This record gives sequence, C-alpha cells and structure tokens, in this order.
Amino acid sequence: MPKSPKKYLIQDSTIVDEIYPLIEQSAKNGRITNVKSCIQKFIQTRHKELYDYAPVDRIYFRKQDVNDFFKAVNIKENDITDTIKKLYYYNKDELQACKDEFSLSCLMLLRYLLKNKENDKTIIELVYMYLSFSGKFYASCHAAWFRHYIPKREVMDYVVNYMLSQKFDLAKTGSVWGAIKELTFTWVESYKEELCSDITDERIVYLIHQLHNRIYAFLRNIAKLYYEAYEKKLYLNTESDNYSEEKYRIAHNNSTIISGITEKTIIYFTTTQVNVSICYSCAGSGVDPYELKAIFENILNSNDSINDLRSVIVILLSDFIRRYPEEKEITGTKFIAHSISMKPNTKDKDILQLKNIILNWLNNSARYRSIKTQATKNNYYKGILSYIAIIINKANKE
Repeated sequence: MPKSPKKYLIQDSTIVDEIYPLIEQSAKNGRITNVKSCIQKFIQTRHKELYDYAPVDRIYFRKQDVNDFFKAVNIKENDITDTIKKLYYYNKDELQACKDEFSLSCLMLLRYLLKNKENDKTIIELVYMYLSFSGKFYASCHAAWFRHYIPKREVMDYVVNYMLSQKFDLAKTGSVWGAIKELTFTWVESYKEELCSDITDERIVYLIHQLHNRIYAFLRNIAKLYYEAYEKKLYLNTESDNYSEEKYRIAHNNSTIISGITEKTIIYFTTTQVNVSICYSCAGSGVDPYELKAIFENILNSNDSINDLRSVIVILLSDFIRRYPEEKEITGTKFIAHSISMKPNTKDKDILQLKNIILNWLNNSARYRSIKTQATKNNYYKGILSYIAIIINKANKE
C-alpha cells in the first residue's frame, strides 16, 4: 500500500514573493551573461578538482564566489539577508542551505530560467551545477564525510579501481563533475514543475533537502568504501605520513590532530573575508595593513596558493608539537608566540620551505618589492605569519 503524501500546512511564500522578483528583474536587465561569466570563472579555477576521477580534494566555495555572484546579478546580499530573517523557520534548527543568501538566490535564478529560458540548456545546467557545488551543498557534504582530513589518494585509487561498480555514477561518468551532474539533473527533472509553480517556503525547504540529501548520499557511499579500504590497508603503505615533498614525519595521532586543525582553518580562510582589523593588529612598523589584506586576498584567489597555505599551516603545527610535545592547547597563545618568532639561522628543511612560500607571496606584491629596508621586509614577513597563526587560533575556537 503506498504511503500517504506528506502534508505541508504552512502557506508562507516569502522566498517567491520577495527574493524571486529581485532575481527576475536582474535577469530582465540582461544580467544572465554576467552570471554565466561568473560561473565559468568558478569552473576554470577549479577545473582540476571538478574533473578529478574521485572526490579527493575539497572543492572550496569561497566568500569571494558569493560576492561575485551577487555582483553579477547586481543585487545587494544584505537585502536577501533581511528577507531571510522573515522566514518562518529562520530561528529553527534547519539545514543551513535553507537560510543561505546564495543558495536561495541561485535557486530562484534556476526557477526563472526554467520558466523563461527552458530551451537554453547550457545556462540552466551551469546554474544548477553552480548551486550543487556551492558551499552549503557539495563542499559541506564533503567536509561532513571527510571531516578531519582530505582522503588519501592512494586509498581512493583502490576504491575507484577495485570497489566501485557501474551502479555508481562516479564509475559511469569518470569524474566528480559528471557524477554530480547526473544526480542534479535527475533532481531538476523531478521538481522543475513544482519549482516553477506558486511554491511555498515549506516546499522550497523540501526541494533543498532533496538536493542536499542526494549529494550527501553520493559522498556517503564512496566514503564508506574509502574507510573500509583504509581500515583494511588496501592501498600502498608508506613508512610515515607525508604532507608534501619535504615529508613531515610525525606520529599518527599527531597527524590526525594536525589534519583536523588544518582543514578547519582552510575552510575558515576560504569562507570568510580577510579581516582588516586583524591585519591592523599584525602590522608592525612600516607595514600597510591594507597591503597585508591584499596579499591574503591574492592567496585565497589561487588554488595553488591555497595548497601552499595548507603546507604552511601544517609546518607551523608540526613545528610547535615537536617543540612542545606536552602542550595541550595546540592553537593557543603559546602557539601564536612560537609561530611568529623569527628563526633566522634555522637549517630545518620544513621551516626553510615555509620561508620560501611566504617570500614568494610577498614578492608578488609590488609594494613589498619596492621596500628598501630589511627591517620593514621582516615586519611584512612577521605580519603574514601573525595573521595565519591568529586565524588558526580563531578558526579552531569557533
């Protein structure tokens, strides 16, 4: 006997009544081209991760991506925030995607396209894929299943080659992008008629949950196989945990701790804007805090630089744990003080690598290159270290 359909009793339609008209007006003003360029930029900068054969790397959806979207549609994000506060579920324990300015706006853009541009398959696909790979969907689900560290590629290689059957979209399509495209297309086809109707807020919440659940299940099914392979050591073993070519050799329990702190910090870096107040506090004599801010914004706009940032964080944490093995508060004030202390005569390969990374970032700044005094250059170097150490502390206390 079939189940009775779930009853939806709340008839509020704030999202369609207040957010959709803003998106509709934006589209009518010719902003679709801007949105298309915005999404293509996202795809180009993350092409390697999106078209990977397995969900190994985080595919970060940064605050800058959100800013780019709202700039493209020419809508103030704060106007959407004010509307969201009117939603009947705003103060309830609800999926964050249901309270997210970008998620609701992008969904309303998809609604507009399905209603008015149904023959333009390209832009429709771009928008629903952009939604799926945004921060509250794919990025959030990936972090949920690989919470403390990104998967080891050698383990994931085994999973893909020996454990995935053709029933998995990843095996059929050969890439993360292809797999997510399959499941999101099915979601769109299932709910496009309802999305284009006079849909209530409660039903929009249901649709958001449906998309989130499908992505979550996709990653869950792979994660279960991954952890099975990991436990059974079905991969190429190495003598120790390697975090880069320099091979940071640390105990397994410390490895797990450092990985967790690092990933939490990277998520914080990539989902929040550079804090100019902290830049001011990190700026020593001769250092322009807005130049520090610009340097970090450049770092966060490059996937290669974000990987370097991850290496710097790992080195700082590893160095501190080796120096203070009994210290319990790994990211506390003692960690900050140790991290920002200058080590001019060190021969430690890890610290030398850290220095090279930071100097490379600094040398991309024309202002830094024009500095004549070594003392001021040292203050810029210390400012970069200070900002990173403070953010590590901040990210792991919130």
